[in-house]
Amino acid sequence: MKDLIKESISDLKKSEGFVYVTADGDKIDLHEAASKGIAVTPVDPKTEVIKKLEAAGLFLMDGKFLNDLNELISLINGSGASKVKTGKRRTFTDAEKSKIVEEWKKVEAAGKKTKAAFAREIGVGYQTFINWLRN
Repeated sequence: MKDLIKESISDLKKSEGFVYVTADGDKIDLHEAASKGIAVTPVDPKTEVIKKLEAAGLFLMDGKFLNDLNELISLINGSGASKVKTGKRRTFTDAEKSKIVEEWKKVEAAGKKTKAAFAREIGVGYQTFINWLRN
């Protein structure tokens, strides 16, 4: 699992834009394919990384899974909350808000969930989520 995560990070860091794949599934440089007359298909490296991670059981696009994973990590590190919720509010950074809004746009495009269901899944109040979408 550790190697898969490191490989995924490496794949995302080294690729700028799309990766080009032949009909056989081999990655190829676009200029090389053009010079040899090989047909290629553009592939988003993020999509490929997500597929690999999901095949290994890591559903990083699932907000509930991410919340559970983050809670597990914080409990292991000793910084996690007790089993009883104290009612403390979670504060999100602007970067986290932006990432959540981006994830919503993908979910919305797929037509899989309502805004309310998505907000519940990520542990944010519906009105708070609506306010993030407006900004």
